[in-house]
Amino acid sequence: MEIKAGEIRAAADLESIREWFAYNDYVRKKYLKLLETLPSEQLTKDRGASFPSLLDISAHIFFAYRLWLNEMYSGVPLDESDSFGRKCASLEELKKNAEKMGPFILDFVQKLQPQDLGRWIERPREGQAFTFNVKNMLWHLIEEELQHRGELNALLWQMDIDPPITGWGTWKRETGSKA
Repeated sequence: MEIKAGEIRAAADLESIREWFAYNDYVRKKYLKLLETLPSEQLTKDRGASFPSLLDISAHIFFAYRLWLNEMYSGVPLDESDSFGRKCASLEELKKNAEKMGPFILDFVQKLQPQDLGRWIERPREGQAFTFNVKNMLWHLIEEELQHRGELNALLWQMDIDPPITGWGTWKRETGSKA
């Protein structure tokens, strides 16, 4: 059986995506540990960012994964009354979300096959058909988390708090992966 260049490329793309998801999972846990050290008033204060508070920004990251992986990819609409990830009332709620979503996200990407990256999916969204490519969806989720983590960094710096910035090489060393 002949392996085509496109199949090799898709397998390499999927391996890169899986690495990025693992990196984000690892670093996300560091940010959660930092948030655990802050008083509730600092976590819930409206800071005028994309989402009001540090908790809300962190919860939004999980909501984005839920929206894209559950509703958009799987076609299972999120219940409008379910506030999971839309608004975060407490650090405990955020930690519960993290405990559910972290393993779900990693399991989802591990189950993907290279040919899944080329799939196009159409879903109804806001009364119209919305079409997306699975590979682009996954890269968007990586970018979404990095964007909001950068936002958290800026807000933490404004509070004179050093965020747990972890570069790719540091992640590789800390996890024992080959850089």
